[in-house]
Amino acid sequence: MKQMNCVTDRNRTRLKSVSCLFILLLMASVPPSVLAADHDHESEQHEQHKEGDEEGHSHDGHQEHEEPELKFSAAELQEFSIELSQAKSGVINKTLSLTGEVIVAPERLYHVVPRVSGVVRQVFKHLGNKVKAGDLLATLSSRELADAKAEFVAADSLLKLANTNLKREQDLYKSKVTAKREYLAARQVQAEMSIKRKAAEQRLSAIGLTKKSILAVLRNADKDLTLYELRAPADGVIIEKHAAQGEVLESNNRSYTIADLSQVWVNLTVYQKDLPFIQQGQQVSISTRFGLTDKQEASMSRISWLSPVLDEKTRSALARVVIDNADGQWRPGLFVSAQVAIEKKQAEVVVPLSSLQTIEGQTIVFVQHEDGDFEPQEVQTGRKDFQQVEIIHGLKPGQTYVSQNAFSLKAQLQKGEFGEGHHH
Repeated sequence: MKQMNCVTDRNRTRLKSVSCLFILLLMASVPPSVLAADHDHESEQHEQHKEGDEEGHSHDGHQEHEEPELKFSAAELQEFSIELSQAKSGVINKTLSLTGEVIVAPERLYHVVPRVSGVVRQVFKHLGNKVKAGDLLATLSSRELADAKAEFVAADSLLKLANTNLKREQDLYKSKVTAKREYLAARQVQAEMSIKRKAAEQRLSAIGLTKKSILAVLRNADKDLTLYELRAPADGVIIEKHAAQGEVLESNNRSYTIADLSQVWVNLTVYQKDLPFIQQGQQVSISTRFGLTDKQEASMSRISWLSPVLDEKTRSALARVVIDNADGQWRPGLFVSAQVAIEKKQAEVVVPLSSLQTIEGQTIVFVQHEDGDFEPQEVQTGRKDFQQVEIIHGLKPGQTYVSQNAFSLKAQLQKGEFGEGHHH
């Protein structure tokens, strides 16, 4: 067995030697010019491939991405609300950050209580409903109101009777049929009845009845003397409700709370270390502590009041800011952040924050060239406040740039990039 293995190894060695000899003889028979031509052909293909890469061709024959042109006509600029400005110097406010809370303005808070006690008959408005001044909130059935109306009707009838009696006694006195004493007595009764009627009418007014409602009582138009109407005292939204059908409400029960939230207060906390920098009239930017959503915007206002005393527990003062809230984004109870302008600094180039955009991690400003085309220009920013930012590098004074709604250009630029991307 061992002898057979040795023979096999010798045969394999001879076969390898013959193969190598055959390859050498074959190479010797090929002319050198053919080998050189093959080498030149490979070099030429390599150079062509290299040139193709330099000209922007990919290996699969497609051209690489080119920057899309940004052109907008005057009509398109107006349609997309794109505003242009000239780069120039400006003022950057040094700001101090404070925190605070949104509250309902006390003078815009209305507590609705019934003027008389009664049982709730029907409820028309509920928690969260918006109401106008005079809207019917609920109706009550009140025995106290019925007594007041009955008293007024009786006083009015007695006054009419006293007026008739006075006229008769006056005529008799003038005719010398009766003595002056009887005429004076009739005048006295008429005066007393007039006072009682007036007092009864004022009681109804104090309860909340209008002049029209009081006259309806006299004309018997108000057949249900117990019906009491609870109405909204002002425009606003119902933020509290304590009136259910069948519930007994006393004249000291608060049935509804209505808040006018078209304008709210922000109470800012000013600690002792910050008090030297805060004063009444300073400009303030209010934003939510958790950042603004797409639908939210920072509100600009001024400090309208600064507390003259400090809180004994926190050793802080309150700074009040009044802000408009027509869209309702500032809800009472919301925690907010405030940037208070405490000092002004001059800067060579200042642009609004709305002009800055971020593309591939770089801060850019869209610059307009003389031919009208726009180009994203990388910039380096410096100091900033709640409205403006300083440009240290990348934008020169006098250059035309997009100051408002620059996002429209960014969207157009990205749309072009996606539309002309590589296809595999």
